[in-house]
Amino acid sequence: IRNIAIAAHVDHGKTTLTDNLLAGAGMIADEGEATRLMMDTEEDEQERGITIDAANVSMTHEYEEQNHLINLIDTPGHVDFGGDVTRAMRAVDGALVVVDAVEGAMPQTETVVRQALREGVKPALFINKVDRLISELQEGPQEMQERLMDVIGDVNELIRGMTEDMDNVEDWTVSVEDGTVAFGSALYKWGVSAPSMARTGIGFPEIIEMERNDQRLELHEQTPLSDVVLDMVAEHFPNPLDAQPRRIPRVWRGDDEAELARQMQEVDDDGEVVFMVTDISMDPHAGEIATGRLFSGTIKQGQELYVSGTVGQNRVQSVGIFMGGEREELDRGVPAGNIAAVTGLRDAIAGSTVSSVEMTPFESIEHISEPVITKSVEAKNMDDLPKLIETLQQVAKEDPTIRVEINEDTGEHLISGQGELHLEVITQRIQKNQGIPVQTGEPIVVFRESPQDASREVEGVSPNRHNKFYITVQPLSDDVVDAIKLGEVSMDMPELERREALQEAGMDKDTSQEVEHIHGTNILIDDTKGIQHLNETMELVIEGLEEALNDGPL
Repeated sequence: IRNIAIAAHVDHGKTTLTDNLLAGAGMIADEGEATRLMMDTEEDEQERGITIDAANVSMTHEYEEQNHLINLIDTPGHVDFGGDVTRAMRAVDGALVVVDAVEGAMPQTETVVRQALREGVKPALFINKVDRLISELQEGPQEMQERLMDVIGDVNELIRGMTEDMDNVEDWTVSVEDGTVAFGSALYKWGVSAPSMARTGIGFPEIIEMERNDQRLELHEQTPLSDVVLDMVAEHFPNPLDAQPRRIPRVWRGDDEAELARQMQEVDDDGEVVFMVTDISMDPHAGEIATGRLFSGTIKQGQELYVSGTVGQNRVQSVGIFMGGEREELDRGVPAGNIAAVTGLRDAIAGSTVSSVEMTPFESIEHISEPVITKSVEAKNMDDLPKLIETLQQVAKEDPTIRVEINEDTGEHLISGQGELHLEVITQRIQKNQGIPVQTGEPIVVFRESPQDASREVEGVSPNRHNKFYITVQPLSDDVVDAIKLGEVSMDMPELERREALQEAGMDKDTSQEVEHIHGTNILIDDTKGIQHLNETMELVIEGLEEALNDGPL
Protein backbone atom coordinates (compact mmCIF):
# COMPACT_ATOMS: atom_id res chain seq x y z
CA ILE A 1 0.00 0.00 0.00
CA ARG A 2 1.13 3.55 -0.75
CA ASN A 3 -0.88 6.55 0.51
CA ILE A 4 0.17 9.64 -1.44
CA ALA A 5 -0.88 13.21 -2.20
CA ILE A 6 -0.08 15.19 -5.33
CA ALA A 7 0.55 18.82 -4.40
CA ALA A 8 1.80 21.92 -6.21
CA HIS A 9 1.38 25.60 -7.00
CA VAL A 10 -1.75 26.37 -9.01
CA ASP A 11 -1.60 25.40 -12.73
CA HIS A 12 1.61 23.38 -12.45
CA GLY A 13 -0.19 20.28 -13.73
CA LYS A 14 -1.25 18.13 -10.75
CA THR A 15 -4.66 17.08 -12.07
CA THR A 16 -3.38 16.40 -15.60
CA LEU A 17 -0.66 14.22 -14.04
CA THR A 18 -3.33 12.37 -12.03
CA ASP A 19 -5.25 11.69 -15.27
CA ASN A 20 -2.05 10.13 -16.66
CA LEU A 21 -1.73 7.85 -13.65
CA LEU A 22 -5.39 6.79 -13.91
CA ALA A 23 -4.94 6.03 -17.63
CA GLY A 24 -1.75 4.09 -16.88
CA ALA A 25 -3.65 2.04 -14.29
CA GLY A 26 -6.35 1.30 -16.89
CA MET A 27 -9.05 3.23 -15.03
CA ILE A 28 -9.79 5.72 -17.82
CA ALA A 29 -9.31 5.52 -21.58
CA ASP A 30 -5.89 6.64 -22.82
CA GLU A 31 -7.02 9.32 -25.26
CA GLY A 32 -4.26 11.36 -26.90
CA GLU A 33 -3.32 14.45 -24.90
CA ALA A 34 -4.23 14.22 -21.22
CA THR A 35 -6.71 17.06 -20.72
CA ARG A 36 -9.77 15.33 -19.26
CA LEU A 37 -9.26 16.39 -15.63
CA MET A 38 -11.11 13.36 -14.28
CA MET A 39 -10.44 14.33 -10.66
CA ASP A 40 -12.13 17.73 -11.05
CA THR A 41 -15.58 16.25 -10.54
CA GLU A 42 -17.46 19.45 -9.65
CA GLU A 43 -18.92 21.59 -12.43
CA ASP A 44 -17.26 24.76 -11.14
CA GLU A 45 -13.84 23.02 -11.15
CA GLN A 46 -14.29 22.16 -14.84
CA GLU A 47 -15.46 25.72 -15.64
CA ARG A 48 -12.62 27.46 -13.79
CA GLY A 49 -9.95 24.94 -14.81
CA ILE A 50 -8.64 24.62 -11.25
CA THR A 51 -8.97 22.03 -8.50
CA ILE A 52 -11.12 23.29 -5.62
CA ASP A 53 -11.73 20.13 -3.56
CA ALA A 54 -9.18 17.45 -2.72
CA ALA A 55 -10.20 14.30 -4.64
CA ASN A 56 -9.44 10.69 -3.67
CA VAL A 57 -8.78 7.73 -5.94
CA SER A 58 -7.39 4.22 -5.44
CA MET A 59 -5.50 2.37 -8.20
CA THR A 60 -3.17 -0.60 -8.59
CA HIS A 61 0.31 -0.66 -10.13
CA GLU A 62 2.62 -3.61 -10.69
CA TYR A 63 6.24 -2.94 -9.71
CA GLU A 64 8.96 -5.60 -9.50
CA GLU A 65 6.36 -8.35 -9.96
CA GLN A 66 4.33 -7.12 -7.00
CA ASN A 67 0.92 -5.44 -7.09
CA HIS A 68 0.75 -2.16 -5.19
CA LEU A 69 -2.48 -0.46 -4.06
CA ILE A 70 -1.98 3.29 -4.42
CA ASN A 71 -4.42 5.55 -2.55
CA LEU A 72 -3.96 8.98 -4.09
CA ILE A 73 -5.30 12.42 -3.14
CA ASP A 74 -5.22 15.16 -5.81
CA THR A 75 -5.07 18.44 -3.87
CA PRO A 76 -5.88 22.04 -4.87
CA GLY A 77 -3.05 24.36 -5.85
CA HIS A 78 -4.78 27.71 -5.32
CA VAL A 79 -3.80 29.37 -2.03
CA ASP A 80 -7.50 29.93 -1.12
CA PHE A 81 -8.01 26.16 -0.86
CA GLY A 82 -4.82 25.35 1.06
CA GLY A 83 -6.86 23.89 3.93
CA ASP A 84 -7.59 20.84 1.76
CA VAL A 85 -3.84 20.29 1.32
CA THR A 86 -3.22 20.54 5.08
CA ARG A 87 -5.92 17.97 5.85
CA ALA A 88 -4.79 15.62 3.04
CA MET A 89 -1.25 15.49 4.47
CA ARG A 90 -2.57 13.87 7.67
CA ALA A 91 -3.94 10.96 5.59
CA VAL A 92 -0.84 10.20 3.49
CA ASP A 93 2.78 9.05 3.88
CA GLY A 94 4.25 10.50 0.66
CA ALA A 95 3.83 13.79 -1.20
CA LEU A 96 4.55 14.04 -4.93
CA VAL A 97 5.45 17.71 -5.38
CA VAL A 98 4.85 18.93 -8.95
CA VAL A 99 6.82 21.95 -10.22
CA ASP A 100 6.55 23.71 -13.59
CA ALA A 101 9.96 23.53 -15.33
CA VAL A 102 9.57 27.08 -16.68
CA GLU A 103 8.15 28.82 -13.60
CA GLY A 104 10.18 26.86 -11.04
CA ALA A 105 9.37 26.69 -7.32
CA MET A 106 6.62 29.22 -6.48
CA PRO A 107 5.12 30.48 -3.17
CA GLN A 108 2.54 27.69 -2.98
CA THR A 109 5.32 25.14 -3.68
CA GLU A 110 6.96 26.29 -0.45
CA THR A 111 3.63 26.06 1.39
CA VAL A 112 2.86 22.48 0.29
CA VAL A 113 6.40 21.31 1.11
CA ARG A 114 6.06 22.89 4.56
CA GLN A 115 2.67 21.20 5.07
CA ALA A 116 4.10 17.80 4.08
CA LEU A 117 7.19 18.01 6.29
CA ARG A 118 5.20 19.26 9.27
CA GLU A 119 3.15 16.05 9.12
CA GLY A 120 6.24 13.84 8.60
CA VAL A 121 5.28 13.11 4.98
CA LYS A 122 8.17 12.15 2.65
CA PRO A 123 8.47 14.29 -0.52
CA ALA A 124 9.43 13.30 -4.07
CA LEU A 125 9.62 15.69 -7.04
CA PHE A 126 8.11 15.65 -10.52
CA ILE A 127 9.25 18.51 -12.80
CA ASN A 128 6.45 18.99 -15.32
CA LYS A 129 6.14 20.86 -18.65
CA VAL A 130 9.71 20.02 -19.73
CA ASP A 131 8.36 20.11 -23.31
CA ARG A 132 8.02 23.91 -22.92
CA LEU A 133 11.78 24.25 -22.42
CA ILE A 134 12.26 22.65 -25.85
CA SER A 135 9.35 24.07 -27.87
CA GLU A 136 9.03 27.56 -26.35
CA LEU A 137 12.47 28.40 -24.94
CA GLN A 138 14.41 26.38 -27.55
CA GLU A 139 16.89 25.18 -24.94
CA GLY A 140 19.62 22.62 -25.67
CA PRO A 141 20.61 19.68 -23.41
CA GLN A 142 23.12 21.69 -21.36
CA GLU A 143 20.80 24.67 -20.70
CA MET A 144 17.93 22.33 -19.92
CA GLN A 145 19.89 20.31 -17.40
CA GLU A 146 21.18 23.46 -15.69
CA ARG A 147 17.64 24.84 -15.37
CA LEU A 148 16.28 21.54 -14.04
CA MET A 149 19.12 21.22 -11.52
CA ASP A 150 18.33 24.77 -10.33
CA VAL A 151 14.71 23.73 -9.70
CA ILE A 152 15.86 20.65 -7.74
CA GLY A 153 18.29 22.85 -5.77
CA ASP A 154 15.51 25.32 -4.90
CA VAL A 155 13.20 22.54 -3.68
CA ASN A 156 15.99 20.98 -1.60
CA GLU A 157 16.79 24.38 -0.11
CA LEU A 158 13.15 24.60 1.02
CA ILE A 159 13.33 21.07 2.48
CA ARG A 160 16.61 21.69 4.35
CA GLY A 161 15.27 24.95 5.77
CA MET A 162 12.28 23.11 7.21
CA THR A 163 14.07 19.98 8.50
CA GLU A 164 16.99 21.55 10.38
CA ASP A 165 15.75 20.15 13.69
CA MET A 166 15.05 16.66 12.27
CA ASP A 167 17.39 13.68 12.21
CA ASN A 168 18.97 12.70 8.88
CA VAL A 169 18.03 15.83 6.92
CA GLU A 170 19.36 14.26 3.71
CA ASP A 171 16.78 11.45 4.01
CA TRP A 172 14.13 14.07 3.23
CA THR A 173 15.82 15.79 0.27
CA VAL A 174 15.28 14.69 -3.34
CA SER A 175 17.89 13.80 -5.96
CA VAL A 176 18.11 12.51 -9.53
CA GLU A 177 20.68 9.87 -8.56
CA ASP A 178 18.53 8.10 -5.97
CA GLY A 179 15.45 8.20 -8.20
CA THR A 180 13.29 10.62 -6.15
CA VAL A 181 13.11 13.11 -9.04
CA ALA A 182 11.30 12.56 -12.35
CA PHE A 183 10.92 14.85 -15.37
CA GLY A 184 8.35 14.94 -18.13
CA SER A 185 5.23 16.36 -19.73
CA ALA A 186 1.85 15.50 -18.20
CA LEU A 187 0.16 16.97 -21.28
CA TYR A 188 2.04 14.72 -23.74
CA LYS A 189 2.28 11.82 -21.28
CA TRP A 190 6.00 11.04 -21.33
CA GLY A 191 8.39 10.99 -18.40
CA VAL A 192 11.94 10.05 -17.46
CA SER A 193 13.94 9.44 -14.30
CA ALA A 194 17.42 8.06 -13.63
CA PRO A 195 16.11 4.44 -13.39
CA SER A 196 14.00 4.84 -16.57
CA MET A 197 16.94 6.33 -18.51
CA ALA A 198 19.07 3.35 -17.52
CA ARG A 199 16.30 0.95 -18.55
CA THR A 200 15.21 2.55 -21.88
CA GLY A 201 18.31 4.44 -22.99
CA ILE A 202 16.16 7.56 -23.50
CA GLY A 203 17.79 10.65 -21.98
CA PHE A 204 17.59 14.38 -22.64
CA PRO A 205 19.34 14.38 -26.06
CA GLU A 206 16.82 11.78 -27.35
CA ILE A 207 13.91 13.68 -25.77
CA ILE A 208 14.94 16.95 -27.44
CA GLU A 209 15.28 15.25 -30.81
CA MET A 210 11.91 13.46 -30.56
CA GLU A 211 10.11 16.58 -29.28
CA ARG A 212 11.50 18.69 -32.15
CA ASN A 213 10.57 15.99 -34.68
CA ASP A 214 7.03 15.94 -33.27
CA GLN A 215 7.46 12.29 -32.16
CA ARG A 216 5.60 12.79 -28.89
CA LEU A 217 3.44 9.71 -29.36
CA GLU A 218 6.53 7.51 -29.82
CA LEU A 219 8.09 9.17 -26.77
CA HIS A 220 4.98 8.36 -24.71
CA GLU A 221 4.99 4.74 -25.93
CA GLN A 222 8.69 4.24 -25.16
CA THR A 223 8.77 5.93 -21.76
CA PRO A 224 5.20 6.42 -20.46
CA LEU A 225 4.87 8.97 -17.68
CA SER A 226 2.55 6.81 -15.57
CA ASP A 227 5.11 3.98 -15.34
CA VAL A 228 7.95 6.34 -14.43
CA VAL A 229 5.98 8.15 -11.69
CA LEU A 230 4.23 5.10 -10.21
CA ASP A 231 7.53 3.16 -10.14
CA MET A 232 9.03 6.09 -8.19
CA VAL A 233 6.03 6.08 -5.81
CA ALA A 234 6.31 2.30 -5.21
CA GLU A 235 10.09 2.39 -4.74
CA HIS A 236 10.58 5.51 -2.63
CA PHE A 237 7.43 6.25 -0.64
CA PRO A 238 7.04 4.27 2.59
CA ASN A 239 4.26 1.75 3.07
CA PRO A 240 2.10 2.18 6.21
CA LEU A 241 4.13 -0.46 8.11
CA ASP A 242 7.27 1.68 7.69
CA ALA A 243 5.56 5.07 7.98
CA GLN A 244 3.24 4.71 10.98
CA PRO A 245 5.91 3.95 13.64
CA ARG A 246 7.52 7.29 12.70
CA ARG A 247 4.30 9.28 12.24
CA ILE A 248 2.20 8.16 15.23
CA PRO A 249 4.37 9.92 17.89
CA ARG A 250 4.18 13.07 15.74
CA VAL A 251 0.37 13.20 15.49
CA TRP A 252 -0.78 11.44 18.69
CA ARG A 253 0.06 12.42 22.28
CA GLY A 254 -1.41 9.37 24.01
CA ASP A 255 0.46 6.78 26.09
CA ASP A 256 3.13 5.38 23.77
CA GLU A 257 3.44 2.28 26.00
CA ALA A 258 -0.25 1.40 25.65
CA GLU A 259 -1.57 -1.53 23.59
CA LEU A 260 -3.38 0.95 21.33
CA ALA A 261 -0.08 2.66 20.45
CA ARG A 262 1.38 -0.73 19.48
CA GLN A 263 -1.63 -1.54 17.30
CA MET A 264 -1.34 1.78 15.44
CA GLN A 265 2.42 1.52 14.97
CA GLU A 266 2.12 -2.05 13.70
CA VAL A 267 -0.91 -1.25 11.48
CA ASP A 268 -2.82 -4.09 13.15
CA ASP A 269 -5.88 -5.16 11.09
CA ASP A 270 -7.21 -7.06 14.12
CA GLY A 271 -6.71 -4.20 16.58
CA GLU A 272 -9.12 -1.54 17.77
CA VAL A 273 -10.50 0.74 15.04
CA VAL A 274 -8.64 4.09 15.01
CA PHE A 275 -9.71 6.38 12.16
CA MET A 276 -8.76 10.03 11.59
CA VAL A 277 -11.29 12.04 9.56
CA THR A 278 -9.57 14.43 7.14
CA ASP A 279 -12.51 15.37 4.90
CA ILE A 280 -16.30 15.65 5.08
CA SER A 281 -18.32 15.82 1.86
CA MET A 282 -22.00 15.55 0.92
CA ASP A 283 -23.31 12.94 -1.50
CA PRO A 284 -26.87 13.48 -2.80
CA HIS A 285 -27.63 9.78 -2.35
CA ALA A 286 -25.42 8.55 0.52
CA GLY A 287 -25.49 11.75 2.60
CA GLU A 288 -22.44 12.79 4.58
CA ILE A 289 -19.20 10.95 3.72
CA ALA A 290 -16.27 11.04 6.15
CA THR A 291 -12.96 10.31 4.42
CA GLY A 292 -9.75 9.70 6.32
CA ARG A 293 -6.85 7.48 7.32
CA LEU A 294 -7.40 4.19 9.14
CA PHE A 295 -4.42 3.70 11.47
CA SER A 296 -5.50 0.39 13.02
CA GLY A 297 -8.30 -2.18 12.98
CA THR A 298 -10.72 -2.96 10.15
CA ILE A 299 -13.66 -0.59 9.71
CA LYS A 300 -16.91 -2.34 8.73
CA GLN A 301 -20.59 -1.65 8.25
CA GLY A 302 -22.59 -1.86 11.50
CA GLN A 303 -19.77 -0.98 13.92
CA GLU A 304 -20.59 1.40 16.78
CA LEU A 305 -17.75 3.93 17.04
CA TYR A 306 -16.86 6.83 19.34
CA VAL A 307 -16.27 10.29 17.82
CA SER A 308 -13.88 12.56 19.75
CA GLY A 309 -15.51 15.54 21.45
CA THR A 310 -19.02 14.06 21.34
CA VAL A 311 -21.16 11.88 23.62
CA GLY A 312 -22.33 8.41 22.62
CA GLN A 313 -21.48 6.38 19.53
CA ASN A 314 -22.18 6.57 15.78
CA ARG A 315 -23.15 3.52 13.74
CA VAL A 316 -21.21 2.92 10.49
CA GLN A 317 -23.69 2.69 7.58
CA SER A 318 -21.23 1.84 4.78
CA VAL A 319 -17.49 1.66 4.12
CA GLY A 320 -15.63 1.97 0.82
CA ILE A 321 -12.86 3.56 -1.20
CA PHE A 322 -12.93 6.22 -3.93
CA MET A 323 -12.41 5.39 -7.59
CA GLY A 324 -12.28 8.82 -9.23
CA GLY A 325 -15.52 10.59 -8.42
CA GLU A 326 -17.26 7.33 -7.51
CA ARG A 327 -17.34 5.64 -4.11
CA GLU A 328 -17.05 1.85 -4.24
CA GLU A 329 -18.59 0.16 -1.20
CA LEU A 330 -16.73 -2.85 0.25
CA ASP A 331 -18.84 -5.38 2.18
CA ARG A 332 -15.78 -6.91 3.85
CA GLY A 333 -14.69 -3.51 5.17
CA VAL A 334 -11.40 -1.61 4.81
CA PRO A 335 -8.27 -2.76 6.73
CA ALA A 336 -5.70 -0.62 8.56
CA GLY A 337 -3.24 1.47 6.57
CA ASN A 338 -5.79 2.59 3.96
CA ILE A 339 -7.73 5.74 3.16
CA ALA A 340 -11.42 4.92 3.64
CA ALA A 341 -14.75 6.62 2.89
CA VAL A 342 -17.34 6.05 5.64
CA THR A 343 -21.01 7.02 6.00
CA GLY A 344 -22.99 7.13 9.24
CA LEU A 345 -20.52 9.20 11.30
CA ARG A 346 -23.04 12.01 11.81
CA ASP A 347 -21.08 13.70 14.63
CA ALA A 348 -17.70 13.69 12.85
CA ILE A 349 -16.05 16.80 11.46
CA ALA A 350 -12.75 17.19 9.60
CA GLY A 351 -10.15 16.48 12.29
CA SER A 352 -12.27 14.08 14.39
CA THR A 353 -10.76 10.92 15.86
CA VAL A 354 -13.13 7.96 15.41
CA SER A 355 -12.44 4.78 17.39
CA SER A 356 -13.94 1.57 18.77
CA VAL A 357 -12.69 2.46 22.28
CA GLU A 358 -12.52 5.83 24.02
CA MET A 359 -9.00 7.21 23.52
CA THR A 360 -6.80 10.30 23.48
CA PRO A 361 -7.67 12.02 20.18
CA PHE A 362 -5.09 12.81 17.50
CA GLU A 363 -3.46 16.22 17.50
CA SER A 364 -5.72 18.78 15.84
CA ILE A 365 -4.87 19.60 12.22
CA GLU A 366 -3.21 23.02 12.29
CA HIS A 367 -4.06 25.08 9.23
CA ILE A 368 -1.25 27.34 8.06
CA SER A 369 -3.51 30.36 7.46
CA GLU A 370 -6.70 31.60 9.07
CA PRO A 371 -9.70 33.36 7.46
CA VAL A 372 -8.69 36.74 6.06
CA ILE A 373 -11.82 38.01 4.31
CA THR A 374 -15.48 38.23 5.38
CA LYS A 375 -18.77 38.63 3.49
CA SER A 376 -22.36 38.87 4.66
CA VAL A 377 -24.76 36.33 3.14
CA GLU A 378 -28.54 36.56 3.23
CA ALA A 379 -31.35 34.68 1.55
CA LYS A 380 -33.26 36.69 -1.06
CA ASN A 381 -36.47 34.94 0.04
CA MET A 382 -37.17 34.83 3.79
CA ASP A 383 -38.72 31.37 3.34
CA ASP A 384 -35.23 30.06 2.46
CA LEU A 385 -33.64 31.34 5.70
CA PRO A 386 -33.87 28.05 7.70
CA LYS A 387 -32.40 26.13 4.75
CA LEU A 388 -29.61 28.73 4.37
CA ILE A 389 -28.70 28.45 8.08
CA GLU A 390 -28.59 24.64 7.79
CA THR A 391 -26.44 24.87 4.62
CA LEU A 392 -23.99 27.32 6.22
CA GLN A 393 -23.60 24.98 9.22
CA GLN A 394 -22.86 22.12 6.81
CA VAL A 395 -20.31 24.29 4.92
CA ALA A 396 -18.49 25.04 8.19
CA LYS A 397 -18.47 21.32 9.02
CA GLU A 398 -17.05 20.34 5.62
CA ASP A 399 -14.42 23.10 5.52
CA PRO A 400 -12.78 24.06 8.85
CA THR A 401 -11.04 27.03 7.17
CA ILE A 402 -14.48 28.67 6.77
CA ARG A 403 -15.88 30.52 9.78
CA VAL A 404 -19.64 31.17 9.99
CA GLU A 405 -21.12 33.56 12.56
CA ILE A 406 -24.10 35.85 13.12
CA ASN A 407 -23.61 39.58 13.61
CA GLU A 408 -25.76 40.14 16.69
CA ASP A 409 -26.20 43.85 15.92
CA THR A 410 -27.52 43.41 12.36
CA GLY A 411 -28.67 39.77 12.33
CA GLU A 412 -26.56 39.15 9.20
CA HIS A 413 -24.88 35.80 8.58
CA LEU A 414 -21.14 36.35 8.07
CA ILE A 415 -18.82 33.88 6.37
CA SER A 416 -15.05 34.30 6.56
CA GLY A 417 -12.63 32.45 4.29
CA GLN A 418 -9.13 32.32 2.82
CA GLY A 419 -9.80 34.78 -0.01
CA GLU A 420 -12.39 36.19 -2.40
CA LEU A 421 -12.31 33.10 -4.66
CA HIS A 422 -12.90 30.85 -1.63
CA LEU A 423 -16.05 32.78 -0.64
CA GLU A 424 -17.21 33.13 -4.26
CA VAL A 425 -17.08 29.34 -4.72
CA ILE A 426 -18.98 28.76 -1.45
CA THR A 427 -21.79 31.22 -2.32
CA GLN A 428 -22.09 29.91 -5.90
CA ARG A 429 -22.41 26.33 -4.62
CA ILE A 430 -25.10 27.39 -2.13
CA GLN A 431 -27.09 28.85 -5.01
CA LYS A 432 -26.45 26.07 -7.57
CA ASN A 433 -26.36 22.95 -5.43
CA GLN A 434 -28.90 23.91 -2.77
CA GLY A 435 -31.13 26.11 -4.94
CA ILE A 436 -31.07 29.01 -2.46
CA PRO A 437 -30.88 32.46 -4.13
CA VAL A 438 -28.59 34.59 -1.94
CA GLN A 439 -27.18 38.09 -1.97
CA THR A 440 -23.78 38.92 -0.54
CA GLY A 441 -22.29 42.09 0.86
CA GLU A 442 -19.01 43.72 -0.07
CA PRO A 443 -15.96 41.76 1.11
CA ILE A 444 -14.32 43.03 4.31
CA VAL A 445 -10.68 42.24 5.02
CA VAL A 446 -10.21 40.75 8.50
CA PHE A 447 -8.32 43.27 10.65
CA ARG A 448 -5.52 42.01 12.89
CA GLU A 449 -3.09 43.83 15.15
CA SER A 450 -0.35 42.90 17.59
CA PRO A 451 1.18 44.87 20.49
CA GLN A 452 4.68 46.24 19.96
CA ASP A 453 5.42 46.67 23.67
CA ALA A 454 3.95 45.66 27.01
CA SER A 455 0.82 47.64 27.90
CA ARG A 456 0.05 49.24 31.27
CA GLU A 457 -2.04 47.28 33.78
CA VAL A 458 -5.77 47.54 33.09
CA GLU A 459 -8.17 47.04 36.00
CA GLY A 460 -11.48 45.18 35.78
CA VAL A 461 -13.97 45.16 38.66
CA SER A 462 -16.69 42.53 39.23
CA PRO A 463 -20.34 43.73 39.40
CA ASN A 464 -20.44 43.32 43.21
CA ARG A 465 -17.23 45.42 43.50
CA HIS A 466 -15.61 42.69 45.67
CA ASN A 467 -13.17 41.36 43.06
CA LYS A 468 -10.61 43.09 40.90
CA PHE A 469 -8.69 41.67 37.94
CA TYR A 470 -5.56 43.21 36.45
CA ILE A 471 -4.42 42.34 32.95
CA THR A 472 -1.57 43.42 30.70
CA VAL A 473 -0.85 42.62 27.07
CA GLN A 474 2.62 42.11 25.64
CA PRO A 475 4.00 40.59 22.42
CA LEU A 476 5.10 36.95 22.16
CA SER A 477 8.38 36.15 20.44
CA ASP A 478 8.15 35.06 16.80
CA ASP A 479 9.59 31.65 17.74
CA VAL A 480 6.80 31.00 20.26
CA VAL A 481 4.13 32.11 17.76
CA ASP A 482 5.65 29.80 15.10
CA ALA A 483 5.71 26.89 17.57
CA ILE A 484 1.97 27.40 18.23
CA LYS A 485 1.17 27.67 14.51
CA LEU A 486 3.15 24.51 13.73
CA GLY A 487 1.33 22.56 16.46
CA GLU A 488 4.53 22.11 18.49
CA VAL A 489 2.81 23.77 21.47
CA SER A 490 -0.83 23.20 22.44
CA MET A 491 -3.08 22.75 25.47
CA ASP A 492 -3.65 19.13 24.37
CA MET A 493 -0.06 18.27 25.36
CA PRO A 494 0.96 16.99 28.81
CA GLU A 495 1.93 20.02 30.92
CA LEU A 496 5.60 19.06 31.31
CA GLU A 497 5.96 18.50 27.56
CA ARG A 498 4.29 21.86 26.84
CA ARG A 499 6.64 23.68 29.22
CA GLU A 500 9.69 22.13 27.58
CA ALA A 501 8.42 23.04 24.09
CA LEU A 502 7.82 26.67 25.16
CA GLN A 503 11.27 26.89 26.74
CA GLU A 504 12.81 25.48 23.55
CA ALA A 505 11.03 28.27 21.65
CA GLY A 506 12.62 30.87 23.95
CA MET A 507 10.06 31.43 26.74
CA ASP A 508 11.64 31.69 30.20
CA LYS A 509 11.11 28.83 32.64
CA ASP A 510 8.91 30.69 35.17
CA THR A 511 6.53 32.04 32.52
CA SER A 512 6.21 28.63 30.83
CA GLN A 513 4.99 27.18 34.17
CA GLU A 514 2.20 29.78 34.43
CA VAL A 515 0.45 29.14 31.10
CA GLU A 516 -3.30 28.80 31.72
CA HIS A 517 -4.66 28.80 28.17
CA ILE A 518 -3.70 29.08 24.50
CA HIS A 519 -6.20 30.52 22.02
CA GLY A 520 -5.14 31.10 18.42
CA THR A 521 -1.62 32.48 18.74
CA ASN A 522 -2.31 34.10 22.12
CA ILE A 523 -1.27 32.75 25.53
CA LEU A 524 -2.93 33.55 28.88
CA ILE A 525 -0.39 33.69 31.73
CA ASP A 526 -1.49 33.49 35.38
CA ASP A 527 0.94 35.90 37.06
CA THR A 528 -0.91 36.04 40.39
CA LYS A 529 0.72 35.06 43.68
CA GLY A 530 -1.16 33.51 46.60
CA ILE A 531 -4.70 34.32 45.37
CA GLN A 532 -7.18 31.83 46.86
CA HIS A 533 -10.05 30.26 44.91
CA LEU A 534 -8.80 31.70 41.59
CA ASN A 535 -9.14 28.25 40.00
CA GLU A 536 -12.91 28.45 40.63
CA THR A 537 -13.25 31.47 38.34
CA MET A 538 -10.47 30.68 35.84
CA GLU A 539 -12.93 28.98 33.47
CA LEU A 540 -14.94 32.24 33.28
CA VAL A 541 -11.74 34.25 32.74
CA ILE A 542 -10.80 31.96 29.83
CA GLU A 543 -14.33 32.24 28.39
CA GLY A 544 -14.10 36.06 28.52
CA LEU A 545 -10.63 36.01 26.98
CA GLU A 546 -11.78 33.81 24.06
CA GLU A 547 -14.80 36.05 23.43
CA ALA A 548 -12.59 39.17 23.37
CA LEU A 549 -10.03 37.54 21.08
CA ASN A 550 -12.67 36.15 18.69
CA ASP A 551 -14.43 39.50 18.34
CA GLY A 552 -11.38 41.75 18.54
CA PRO A 553 -8.30 42.37 16.37
CA LEU A 554 -5.61 40.87 18.63
